[in-house]
Amino acid sequence: MKRTLIAATVACGLTLGFGATAAGASKPEGAGSGGVPAGIACQQAGVGTLVGAGLIDEAARGGVYVVELDATLPLREVVSLHRTSPSTFTGGLNVMVGDVGPIQADWC
Repeated sequence: MKRTLIAATVACGLTLGFGATAAGASKPEGAGSGGVPAGIACQQAGVGTLVGAGLIDEAARGGVYVVELDATLPLREVVSLHRTSPSTFTGGLNVMVGDVGPIQADWC
């Protein structure tokens, strides 16, 4: 129960924080729908996928293994890549979190 509450709190905080940042700025270049930058929408989708699958805690502890890169990246780096390079995820990377996967990351 505690783990679920923490995961939900992190997801809400990320969503609200990034939404407020995007709302406070003028319409950014490459904006997605509603003036939200495509990278922010991509980032929110990725975090939402991890939360929905119950993997956010595991990803925070052990990172995210990206099959195509044959590398485990810290969650903060994966989240940053969603924001700064959403096109990285449009081709559908395969990722694994702990023993779960592969999960196709194609939501951007």
